[in-house]
Amino acid sequence: MHDLSKVIFSYTAYPSSQQICSVAEALVEKFPCLKEPGSFAGLYGWQQRIKYQMHNYHAKLKSRQLAYPEIEVNTLKRKQRANAAPAKNVKRPKKAEINYLPPHPVGEDQDTLEKERCELISEMKKNNNTKTISEKMPKTFSSQRMEVVTQSPVINVFKDRWPALFSETQ
Repeated sequence: MHDLSKVIFSYTAYPSSQQICSVAEALVEKFPCLKEPGSFAGLYGWQQRIKYQMHNYHAKLKSRQLAYPEIEVNTLKRKQRANAAPAKNVKRPKKAEINYLPPHPVGEDQDTLEKERCELISEMKKNNNTKTISEKMPKTFSSQRMEVVTQSPVINVFKDRWPALFSETQ
């Protein structure tokens, strides 16, 4: 079950009930001996087990202090005491959002991405360099998302910090 939750987590950190149901269906379809007699379609118990296993996997990742930004944003430890309810201010991905809070690219950290952002601003001031801007924007995507999710900046400040995002080509 641990490997199953790891694979589910690689697709989405917070699977919906429908996604969990489809995993349980695939599991029972591949291994018919796992079908539970007495429950509708033989899936209910597996759905519950997968749901609880995902919760346990999240807890395990939090306890190991691993750098998964999406889980870190949703933890209670980061919230103020007044807002320390589990469902208060939880920023989960909406429909069709992929990589809600992606990790930084391999070999990059916040400092190198900040340098990239400054270079991006200087490139915006030049003419006919859409190719360079188009190469730098995906590289700095994780930094943009981290800023939006954790700091919730005012749009004017965000526009000043990321002018390329508001260009027609982007």
